[in-house]
Amino acid sequence: MRLSDYFDATAERFPNRVALEDQGRSIDFATAQRIVHAAAHALDREPGLRPGAHVGLYAPNDYRVTLLQLAVNRCDRVWLSVHTRNPVEVNIEVLSYMDCEFMFFHSAYEHVVPQLKARLPKLTGFVCIDRPSEHGPSLEAWMAAAAGPYRAGLENPLAGAVLQPTGGTTGPSKAGLYTHRSLEMMFLALRECFRFTPDSRVLAAAPLTHAGGIVALACLCCGGRVVVTNLTTPGQALDEIERARITHLFLPPTLLYMLINEMQAAPRDVSSLKRIMTGAAPLAPDKIKEATRLFGPVMAEGYGSTENGSPVLWKHPEDYINPDGSFDDAALASAGRAVPYARVEIMDLDGRILPPGERGEIVVQSGTMIREYYKNPKETEAFLRYGWGHSGDVGIKDARGFITVVDRIKEMIVTGGFNVFPAQVESVILEDDAVLECAVVGVPDEKWGEAVKAVLQVKEGRTVDPEALIARCRERLGSHCAPKSVEIWPELPHSAVGKLLRREVRKRFWEGNWRAV
Repeated sequence: MRLSDYFDATAERFPNRVALEDQGRSIDFATAQRIVHAAAHALDREPGLRPGAHVGLYAPNDYRVTLLQLAVNRCDRVWLSVHTRNPVEVNIEVLSYMDCEFMFFHSAYEHVVPQLKARLPKLTGFVCIDRPSEHGPSLEAWMAAAAGPYRAGLENPLAGAVLQPTGGTTGPSKAGLYTHRSLEMMFLALRECFRFTPDSRVLAAAPLTHAGGIVALACLCCGGRVVVTNLTTPGQALDEIERARITHLFLPPTLLYMLINEMQAAPRDVSSLKRIMTGAAPLAPDKIKEATRLFGPVMAEGYGSTENGSPVLWKHPEDYINPDGSFDDAALASAGRAVPYARVEIMDLDGRILPPGERGEIVVQSGTMIREYYKNPKETEAFLRYGWGHSGDVGIKDARGFITVVDRIKEMIVTGGFNVFPAQVESVILEDDAVLECAVVGVPDEKWGEAVKAVLQVKEGRTVDPEALIARCRERLGSHCAPKSVEIWPELPHSAVGKLLRREVRKRFWEGNWRAV
């Protein structure tokens, strides 16, 4: 089934329940369904916009983004993910690469539309989702002549549904094409992992155009409520959790760390929470313990990727909290175990599946995976070599099935002939309560080739002792893994979806060098 088929079934079951809430406005399922179907009809009327056409959504978090994603899915077009936090030049390159043909935009980004028009000749239609615009009709006016149920034909499960770029800040690299089957399997995995029910309430704080949008759609298709917000401070998130009695929340680790700090400074009533899920980067075990003390036994961790879908690994609180309340540190440090809809193994360079305890690349077989890299058969073949989806992550699987992500293959530091995985060092440094974030990188060194360096962002009003951090790493990991130096920056760089960009930190130390490794 299409994702929009699940939504229709839910809307017909709960027509009068609130589906979406946005800045004081509530939309019930019956109203939401009418908007989805009207937008699907209107897309059908657009000249030349046939099934399979590529439709962009250029907007901040807004309830209409979720409904338009469903409308595009309903009429078998392909929605394109656009990160609004990217510079417009990057998004123009990405949209050109992905052959965008039609664009929904929010008035907050009306100023970029003239550039899109001038630079993207394939882009022929524009609709402003929140008000009339000189660059196109309002969504309401555009849908005015479209009414009644939209009767879709039989679904082709292998037809494209979503095109997701894998780059983030430097323009188009690759884009993964998800099918209707990919979306359906991600929905089923999220429904089971989050344990969504019609009483669930998700706070849509992460961008709806990325993974946060899939989480919101999964909740909606289970009959739950999606509370949409555009946060500027972590305090606002806690206020919304308290006000709306939020049960589920998805955040990247960076935002979770900020939420922890805010909760320590000004506690709120968060007793409604059932799950806080993080992804995009490994979460330091001590941060999970700290979050558990503050929010209760609600912390879950999901693992996936643009190519393999998400989640393919999952860690519930009961996986790492023992019956007596103590922590299972081995499970806590892991990214979780394979979800019921995926096989996840560790593979060596020759395609051999490795036994527990051996280090290799994390590989996946799952219906959540992309069909292909768009317009890139060579990279598609490389991604699917040996019949598995390759993650590019190094991991270790234990006898219980828990997989610990050690690092990215490409970010491994080779220092004096030893291999050092940055995430392993970062996890030790992040045990210091004063450290907000940490990026460990290899920097040029005449003696070692690369020297291990830690770049930190410290919590406001706190201090750290660099020598003590280095000593702790030396004691725990050995001298070859310990940083040779520590720098403190006021802020570390992040992608459009809040992921710490270790490669951007590293690049600053290699600029002007004759080599980059």
